[in-house]
Amino acid sequence: MATADAVFAAVPGGGVVLHTGTKRYYSLNETGARIWSLLEADGDPEQASATIAAEYAIPKHEADTAVSELVTRLTDAGLLRDASGAPT
Repeated sequence: MATADAVFAAVPGGGVVLHTGTKRYYSLNETGARIWSLLEADGDPEQASATIAAEYAIPKHEADTAVSELVTRLTDAGLLRDASGAPT
């Protein structure tokens, strides 16, 4: 799900994603970094939402919103794509 231009690095309290094409970086808090790692692992936002809901003991609809908003922002920034290669 990450594009070829995206490079992720974990940092204390979260992570950063660098867009190597634009040289812009995006800071992620702990939850955002966890969502990123879940999306990188299997590319399934629905599964990422379920995992976030379970790990953080929050309602599924809140996890769905958090994942959806992050996916939208990172897709708009050119850092994520869906499994077929098309923007999510």
